[in-house]
Amino acid sequence: MATVLVVDDDEDTRFLLGFVLERAGHRVIYAPDGEAALKVWADSPLDVVITDLAMPRRNGLRLIKEIHARAPYLPVIAMSGVSADQLDMAQDLGAHHILYKPLDPGKVLWTLEEALKNDAPAPWAGGMVWD
Repeated sequence: MATVLVVDDDEDTRFLLGFVLERAGHRVIYAPDGEAALKVWADSPLDVVITDLAMPRRNGLRLIKEIHARAPYLPVIAMSGVSADQLDMAQDLGAHHILYKPLDPGKVLWTLEEALKNDAPAPWAGGMVWD
């Protein structure tokens, strides 16, 4: 079982991902935007982050950049239905995997399992300490 932070401003997408992930036995934490995600991350040990790219207050690209700078081994899965170019940028900024919207539940679970195969030490396991 993994603790997964799902970040998306679309409530339906958050619900769909949560349903799929919880049925597979994972614990899901939700955030509606990048700002809220950073607050959750500061207080919660996470195994993986799944984030949309187009969001208000702090978009997914900025979120990925910040996560990668502070915890480069924390697996991040970027998702978007807007542009393949943005998904490429997300990988350049540190996303480990990408998903195209509309989401396929099977691909979501497969991608999550791939992200969890990371053998690196988990510096994020105790939550983030902010400077």
